[in-house]
Amino acid sequence: MVEVRTEAPLHPNNEHYARLTGPAAIANGGWDGVRASAGGRMRLSLFARTDAPTAIEVQASGGAAVGDLAVEAGGWQRVELDLEAAAVGRGELRLAVPAGATVDVDAVSLRPIGTDGEPLTFRPDLLAALQDLKPSFIRFPGGCLAHGYGLDNMYHWKRTIGPRHEREQIRNVWGYHQSRQIGYVEYFELCLATGATPVPIVAAGVCCQNSPGGPHPIPESDMDDYIQDVLDLVEFANGGTDTPWGAKRAELGHPEPFGVRYLGIGNEDQITDDFRDRYARIEDAVRAAHPEITVIGTSGPQPFGPDYEAGWAYARERGTPMVDEHGYQIPRWFHQNIDRYQAYDPDEAKVYIGEYAARSNTVRSALAEAAYMIGLERRPEVVRLASYAPLLARAGHTQWTPDLIYFNADEVLPSASYHVQQMFGSERGTRVHAVELEGVQPVPVVLPRQGRALLRSDRATVAFTDVRLDGHRLPDVITRADGEGVLLGGIDPGAAELEFEAVQQDGIEGFTVVLGPEAPQSHLAVNIGGWQNKSTAVARSDDGIGENDDGPLPWRGIRTGEPLRVRIRLDGPRVQVWVDGELRHDYEQDLRPEQRVVAGVLSRDPLSNGTGEYVVRLVNATATARTAAVAVPDGTGPVAADVRLLAGAGPDEGRPHEASPVTPADSRVEGDGGFDLELPPWSFATAVVRPLG
Repeated sequence: MVEVRTEAPLHPNNEHYARLTGPAAIANGGWDGVRASAGGRMRLSLFARTDAPTAIEVQASGGAAVGDLAVEAGGWQRVELDLEAAAVGRGELRLAVPAGATVDVDAVSLRPIGTDGEPLTFRPDLLAALQDLKPSFIRFPGGCLAHGYGLDNMYHWKRTIGPRHEREQIRNVWGYHQSRQIGYVEYFELCLATGATPVPIVAAGVCCQNSPGGPHPIPESDMDDYIQDVLDLVEFANGGTDTPWGAKRAELGHPEPFGVRYLGIGNEDQITDDFRDRYARIEDAVRAAHPEITVIGTSGPQPFGPDYEAGWAYARERGTPMVDEHGYQIPRWFHQNIDRYQAYDPDEAKVYIGEYAARSNTVRSALAEAAYMIGLERRPEVVRLASYAPLLARAGHTQWTPDLIYFNADEVLPSASYHVQQMFGSERGTRVHAVELEGVQPVPVVLPRQGRALLRSDRATVAFTDVRLDGHRLPDVITRADGEGVLLGGIDPGAAELEFEAVQQDGIEGFTVVLGPEAPQSHLAVNIGGWQNKSTAVARSDDGIGENDDGPLPWRGIRTGEPLRVRIRLDGPRVQVWVDGELRHDYEQDLRPEQRVVAGVLSRDPLSNGTGEYVVRLVNATATARTAAVAVPDGTGPVAADVRLLAGAGPDEGRPHEASPVTPADSRVEGDGGFDLELPPWSFATAVVRPLG
């Protein structure tokens, strides 16, 4: 018999444990099975409690490794067993107790043993993939984990250090379990292992605005303690061993400081009065106690919209030194925004782009990111930090696309975007140079000439009545959670009007109105009651890749059985959406041309002969092969260029949970005063140019 019990737990932070009354067994399948290689060694560690001496029978990886774990009579005790796999295997970790024995079990851990004889914290192949990126910094804990789904779900760093069995385990805002086996100490160790500067993120005194009831503030009575926790984090990272938290760091094996230089306060927060109050008090305390720390503020979840505007206005008001912008967008947006930061004032707060990615794992998205990153490099006096997100994803167990590095039990599966990031990280410069790009024209962006109106409700049944399309009355329709949708008729995407009454009959979300031609052509999707029925938004899709174009804006949600009046008007690039008479969205679609061929030039420290060494980056995100004639400054003479080229796949190749369809290839070219570089369709090249002496 196996029971889950709570009486006299191993530690108050984790009240549940398993009681096995033999004959009984308990098993864990891991993530698609626990993998073992022949001769590979693993250490099983757990806490056990029993009234009489017994032995737990252990099988790992489908029986590839077996052994017996002795448990003495008495209270909770840590016991360990080293296992060696006799064969390649993958399967469950199984613990069994014999008849007549009763054993309580908790905090079970099975980890590979490294060359030093100790269990590994990080998978060597994943660590190598991160090291190959040559990251300047790593952000942690990242995203909405920091401010959590409600006040009780906030990420408190002190609960993630010390013995692993004492760490608080919780479900996170994304709905899955956080064991905290990787906490703040392991995070700092990862930074040490990769040579990266830590950039910790703490909540700004409010929980995530998507929490039930909205972004609740930390109670006034708890704010002083919370602020002290933030200050203690800086002391834990940087303080001498003569300070309380510096001493704690040393006790955990790290007498030397971790060297934190940045601290993010908040993540994609709604800029409310409660946010302003709590944020200001935290920032003031950090800047007063630690003037050496650069504080990073926040500007909402999108690179536009109400919270973006309010976040930047508040940063200017306070003189916040750096602001965190986020931007998950379609590839077209990145090509339209190469020069986005040319308009920013370098005398204002600097920019940290804490999360960005073009919304797919295709080559098209990777090249759009490369073009955008060249634009970031052009404005170092404005953009100081930028980090692709998310970083790691277990293949087959994700809720999000894209991710930079997928992995399974056997291998690492880097995306095309990973190779772009690696090409930028491995070759950097110290000075930006102006680029004259000749023979290249931007790609125009125009509205489609024809399309259709379609109603869809993927997670609900919705009845639509009094439907009027461009003034014509249409029959009543019902949409269901089958993904099919109902076609209303053809429209002119530049001049259309749709109005109807909607009633949700059952389900958990609202509905979507699709306006424009079918994918992969450009179209809009108006979402009413999207993402947990908490918002309205207008999304745009190009090349089969979609993302919000305006919003999401917080909303009360659709209510079962309650009529809802919706009106949508398209007038050229202008989009207007009314819900029950309220104008929810009113904006103009971005029709600026795309920069699909982009170049950047950096230089590094001068060589011994005084001639510069250059890093040239070139993106060709078009279907046409091009020859780039690269000219170096007069007087340089013969040069050689070590070229790394990412090419050979179509723009729509590349899928989540798979390795990139293309990897970089190296070559070398030479020339007198310059060289020609062949750029295949859909390619990215980095060339390091050195004089031939």
